[in-house]
Amino acid sequence: MRIRIGFYYGFLTRRPYYLIRRAPSTWLRGVQPVSASDIPHVREGAEIPRELQDEEVREIVEGFGEATRRAIQAGFYGVEIYGENTYLIKQFFSPHSNRRNDYWGGTLEKRMNFPLVVVQSVKSDIEKHADKPFILVYRISPEEIEEPGITLDDTLSLLMKLKNQGLDYIHVSLGNVAQTSPRDKESNTPTINIINKKIGDEIPIIGVGSVTTPDDALHAMEDLNLPLVAIGRGLIVEPDWIQKVKTGKEDTIRTEIHLEDRKDLSLPDAMWEYVQSRPGWLPIVK
Repeated sequence: MRIRIGFYYGFLTRRPYYLIRRAPSTWLRGVQPVSASDIPHVREGAEIPRELQDEEVREIVEGFGEATRRAIQAGFYGVEIYGENTYLIKQFFSPHSNRRNDYWGGTLEKRMNFPLVVVQSVKSDIEKHADKPFILVYRISPEEIEEPGITLDDTLSLLMKLKNQGLDYIHVSLGNVAQTSPRDKESNTPTINIINKKIGDEIPIIGVGSVTTPDDALHAMEDLNLPLVAIGRGLIVEPDWIQKVKTGKEDTIRTEIHLEDRKDLSLPDAMWEYVQSRPGWLPIVK
C-alpha cells in the first residue's frame, strides 16, 4: 500500500482539511480555506482564501513529516507527495496562487522552497521511523493554463532539484499520458517525453493519464519509452485488470461501467453519484 500525503494530510495529521483553495467554506464546516496567497481559484464563485502566515506554513511542513510517520506506523510501504492538481504544494509553486514576497514566494526559486522543504520533512521522518525500505514519490502536474501559471520550464527547473532529493521516482500527472503542452500549441512533442529526456536517465518516471487497456499501457512504455505506467480510473472500472493481463484474459477487461456493474464493483453511494455526475470521467452506459 502507498498513500498520497497532501491528499490525506488532514486525516493523517488530525488537522482540519482546508488546504484546497477551491473548497468552499460550506464544505469545511464554516472554516475559510487557506492558500499561499489570498487569490481565489479561477472558477466562478470561488471564495477568497486566507493567506497562510509563515509560522503556519512551517507547521504544515512539519505536519507532512507527521503524516509520513503515521503512514509508516500504519504499515504502508511508501508515500506519494501530492504536488499536483491545485492542492497546497502546487499552490505554493504556482505564480497564479502564490503572490508572496517572503521566503515562500516572489521568484521561481522561492516558489520552489515549499515543495523542497516538504520533501525534506518527509525524508527526515522516513529516516527516523522506517526500519525497512520505504518508497518516496513526488507527483507533479507539469503546467497550468492560467496566466500567470506554471510553465513547463518552471516544472523542469523544479524537477532538476527534485531528482537530487533521494526520491524513488517522479510521477507525472497528465489527462492523457501522450498529451502535448496545453500552453504551447505549436509543440508536437508529448510533455512526458520532454520530461523523460531531461531527467529520465537519473530518476525513473511514471506516467499516467487515460491508460485504460493493455494496449494503452504498452503504448506508454514502448512508444513513449516510460519505465513505469500507472492505472487509476481503469482499476475502478476493472479491479481485476492486472490479474486478467497476467492470465491472458485481456479481452475480458471491462472498460465501461454499466448500471448492472455497480453491485459487482461495490461502489458506495457517494462514489456512484460522483461517477454519474461527471461525464467523461468514466464512460457510463445507462
